[in-house]
Order: sequence, then C-alpha cells, then structure tokens
Amino acid sequence: MQPRIPQFFLILILVWLGLAAHAAEPEPMLLTATARGKTMDQALAALGQAISDHNYSFVRQQAIDSRLVPYAEEVRSVRLVYFCNFARMDRVLRLDPRATQMMPCRVTLVETPAGVDLIAVNPAWMSQNMPVLHDECQDLKSDYLAILEEASL
Repeated sequence: MQPRIPQFFLILILVWLGLAAHAAEPEPMLLTATARGKTMDQALAALGQAISDHNYSFVRQQAIDSRLVPYAEEVRSVRLVYFCNFARMDRVLRLDPRATQMMPCRVTLVETPAGVDLIAVNPAWMSQNMPVLHDECQDLKSDYLAILEEASL
C-alpha cells in the first residue's frame, strides 16, 4: 500500500505540470497570413482554390458592409469569405450545438499597400472552455493555417 502513495503524487504532479504547460502557451485569438503583392481579386481566387484543395466548400463572399449600404457604395478593400466542410459541421454540431460559433468558417481579407491580409478567428481559442469541442477545433485550426498559408503564396 505504501508504494502507491508516491505513485499517486507523481501522477498528480505530472498532470499539474501538463496543465501548467498548456496554460503557459495560450492560443492566439487570430490566425493571420499576408498575400504579399496580390490584389484583392488574386487573393480571393487563391483563397477559393485553397479552400477547395483542403476539402471545404465555398459558401459565399461579401463586402464587410454588405446590405448596410447600397451595392455601389460597398467597401471593396475588405471582404468576408465563408466556407464549410459540411460533414465536419454535422459531426461537431452533434457533439455540441455551441459549434455554431465556429461554423461555417470565415476569413476576412483586407487589402493593404503591401498586398492582402487574411485574418481568421482561431477556433481553438474560441473552444478553450469547451472540452467536448476542443480537439475538433484544434483540427480546424490546423486546416485554417494550411488554407491561409496556401492562399498567401
């Protein structure tokens, strides 16, 4: 019986260290990439191709102020692109309906003098307090990063 007590404390310390290490590296709120030297149209085309290449479906794109101003007055330098993997969406919604906060996926494109910035909210950051969804959101984060990287080349 005596040897189990030190094992218990060893396991407890290892778990605590694991949690401390996880807490020491917080998830970033945003995932970003820059498509240097590209126009908005080129960046949109590259993002559409990257979305398709990673087994997602393009849903829609719109101006940041869509339906808030007349079409002719919409801001052309900021676009929102929505995409989704519907099988994944179905799976995560069955796990937890709060997944609607992350689905469908969205990337914001902002045209700058250097090119186009691609910005997405990190689903792993959003799911930090949702243990049921966190593993799925870590996978989704990996997909976002791959899509952003490919679109920015």
